[in-house]
Amino acid sequence: MSNNKNGYSIKEIADAIGVSKMKVYRTITKNHYKEQYKVGQTLYFDETVKTLLEKELKELTVTEDRNKEQKDYLVNELKDRVQSQQEQIVKLTRLLDQSQQLQFMAENKIKQLENKMTGEQDKKDSAEEPVQTSNVDNTVAKAERGFWSRLFKW
Repeated sequence: MSNNKNGYSIKEIADAIGVSKMKVYRTITKNHYKEQYKVGQTLYFDETVKTLLEKELKELTVTEDRNKEQKDYLVNELKDRVQSQQEQIVKLTRLLDQSQQLQFMAENKIKQLENKMTGEQDKKDSAEEPVQTSNVDNTVAKAERGFWSRLFKW
């Protein structure tokens, strides 16, 4: 619909540059570019405004591409760091498990040795002391009598 003499609409400029109409409109309002004329609701701009918009929006696109590359690089670096930390957690968990198993085995070994030592000590003590079970049994039997049997002597 337009030609170079009549100007370019926002849609035509956006299609030529390859960006959205909204981006072109925002750039126009940000830079306070004036339209050449207006037909109904459609604003038409001259060749110089179109050239300025192309230059500015292409620079923005290059900057956005560069920012996207930097963000992608950062995301990849962070993913690598997370992966490394996950591997480290797995390794430390395995080492902790092994340490706990070794600790458990050492405690069992100590208990076995203590039991062995106390068993030998008990054997020595029992061999040295004569057995006097009759006196002990009598006192235990008297102590175990119930309340009623102590109250009513038979």
